[in-house]
Amino acid sequence: MSENTRRKEIQNYGVWFCRPIKYTAEREKDDSRSPHINLTFQDKSAASFQAAINVKSVGKESRLVYWFNNDLDANILDQYKDLSLGFHPLTGDNGLDFIRQQGLLTFRDGILLEHDVPGNDNDVIDKLTPLLDRSIKEKATIYIFGSRFPDGKGIHDIHMNQGSLPKFENGVYRDGGIFFHFEEDDSWQGVFLAFASQRVPTDDTTGLALPNSKSLAEMLQ
Repeated sequence: MSENTRRKEIQNYGVWFCRPIKYTAEREKDDSRSPHINLTFQDKSAASFQAAINVKSVGKESRLVYWFNNDLDANILDQYKDLSLGFHPLTGDNGLDFIRQQGLLTFRDGILLEHDVPGNDNDVIDKLTPLLDRSIKEKATIYIFGSRFPDGKGIHDIHMNQGSLPKFENGVYRDGGIFFHFEEDDSWQGVFLAFASQRVPTDDTTGLALPNSKSLAEMLQ
C-alpha cells in the first residue's frame, strides 16, 4: 500500500471567526475515555454552533500538551483579523503550523497536562476554562482553527494535526488552535493543544512523523 493511499487528509480545514456563548467541560466522571470542552458559539447567522475541544487523548499516553501565547506575531494576525464572522476555508500555507510557523509557539515552552486531576491550575480544564469564562464575559471575538463538521454545525480537530500515526489525519499548515481577541484592551491571546504522543519533526509534504522523530512527551519530560 502506498503512502498516499493509506494516509488521511485533513478535511474541511479552516478558521471560524465567531463569538463564544457558553461551554460545558466534561470531567473524568462524565467521560473518562474521550472527554471534550464543548463550546457553543455564534457568527453572523442566527444559528448556534459547537466546537469540540479535546482535553484528553485516547490511548496509553492520555496527556495533552498546552501552549499559551499572549504575544502573537503581528504577521500572523494580519492574515485573519479582517475576516468577516463565519467559517473561512484555508488552503496552502494559509493555515496554522506549530512546527513551521514563526511566532506562533515555542515547542520547548509546552506544558504536559492531565485531563482532570485534583488541585488548582494543574490540568487541561483548569488552564482553558478561565480564558473561556473571560471571553464570554467580555464578549470577545475568537478564531477557531480546525476541521468543520460535514454537516456544517461545528468544528473539531482543534489541536496539532501532524505527527500522528498514518491512520489519523495529518497535514502541514493544518493545525488547530484558538485566537482570542479582547476588544476592551485590544489584546490577543493564543491557545494551542497537541497530544503528547504526537511526534516531531514531520515531513514537509505529508505531515507524518519522520524516522528520527520524538514524541512531545519525550521532548518535554
